[in-house]
Formats: sequence, C-alpha cells, structure tokens
Amino acid sequence: MSVQFLDRSIRLPASAEQMSERFRFDHWMMTDAERSALAALVQELRPDCALEIGTYRGGSLGVLAKYSRQVYSLDINPACRDNCGPGFDNVEFITGASDSTLPSVLEKIAADGRVLNFVLIDGSHTEEGVRNDVNALLHYKPAGPLYILMHDSFNPGCRRGIRTADWETSPYVHLLELDYVHGRLMPKDEGASYREMWCGFALAVLFPHPRSTPLIVHDNEPLGYRAAYWFSAHPYRKFWKPFRDLRILLGRWRRYALGQRLAG
Repeated sequence: MSVQFLDRSIRLPASAEQMSERFRFDHWMMTDAERSALAALVQELRPDCALEIGTYRGGSLGVLAKYSRQVYSLDINPACRDNCGPGFDNVEFITGASDSTLPSVLEKIAADGRVLNFVLIDGSHTEEGVRNDVNALLHYKPAGPLYILMHDSFNPGCRRGIRTADWETSPYVHLLELDYVHGRLMPKDEGASYREMWCGFALAVLFPHPRSTPLIVHDNEPLGYRAAYWFSAHPYRKFWKPFRDLRILLGRWRRYALGQRLAG
C-alpha cells in the first residue's frame, strides 16, 4: 500500500514531524479516500452496534470502536484478540471463519436487543467468501438503518462475489452501489501486486421496512472499472486464448499509437 496521510485517528498531519511519521507504512490496508469515507459514515451513524469481518492489525477497528457503543470483531486469526484487545474496551473479539461465526453473532445481536447499524466486510477476498459473508447478512432483519461497506470491490473476484450475492432475496435491501469509493490499479512499486485491482468500497443500504420499488443496483465507475480490468493482470489468469488475446493486444497497440499521434 502506498503512503497514506490519514492514520487511524483520521487527522491530517499538522507538522513536518507528523508528516515524516505518516511516510512509514502503518499496515492499515486502506487508502486515504477509504479511511475518510469509513470515518465519515461511522461518525455520522454513531452505531449502537457495529460489526467487522476481517480485523488484521486493527486500523479500521480503531475507527469503529471510537464511534460505536459496541463492536464485534470477527477474524480467523486468534492473535487479533491479543494484538488489538487491550486498546478496545468496547470490542468483543470472535475467532474463527466467518461462515461459521457470523450467523451466531447476528443471532446474539438480535437476542440482546441491540441495533446493528454498520458492517464492514473485509475478510475473505475470494468470490465465494465475499458472497457467503453477504448472504449471511441478508438473513438478518435490521432493527434500524443498516449500512454494509464491502472493501476491495474493485478486485474482480470480490466484485463478482458482491454482485452475485442474493440481494433480491432480502426485502430490506434498498440500494447497492458497487463504486461508493473507487479502487486502484496497483503500480509497479507495489511489488507482487503490480497491475492487480484492489481497494474500493461497495455500499449496501438496508432499512427495517421492505422496499416498495425495485432494488437499485448501481456502479458509479463502470468505464473506469472496465478500462482498468483490460489493462490489469487479471484477464491473463484465465485459460489462455491466443486469438482473443492477440485481438486485445492489437487493440491496445492501436489506442497507444493513436494517443501518441494526438499528443505529438
């Protein structure tokens, strides 16, 4: 991940010393735009109860814990409790795969009479894993407005998992926006991730009352996503089709040559 100016306190640097500190990688795998969007949502919502799937080193958890009364942190790594637990008094850490832990946590929230207002899905980054996390949430009847934020919606596998989840089966889903925050095509200096598509937020909005109009599924950046996809490493991870790939390469060369002529 490239340099980010916002740390988990979501404050801009106010001095040269703070600026130099921000140039050290903080292991919070989100961009400034994502950090700002997450903080703005949670600060406005002030959730009675929030839930995070995928904790890693607690970057986004710091924001959720600051503005929520109660937070549930689900992660497959038991070290998350030891690494993050001492700093978060209002967080309950649940260890295990989300496909087995998430349903029981949702049952507990409902039984306790808590209002789940916010969920961050940032655990498994496979198509199936993302789809399973979303589908588990779609069995939950919200007691108040519920906002589901899904990280890495710009990644093709994650995006397919989000798009193919069973949104229509829940009458409480009113909106799905696939590009709430746009993602990144990773540059060369990010090593093994070069030309991969990561980051980005999708957002789903659920209300306690059933929708009376068709579900809105929208993507704000369809052209940006498709353009990034064809210049990314992802199409070539499928079975190689020489004639198709030759047409793609010729098309790219023509666009490049045309751009050079226009620029010159």
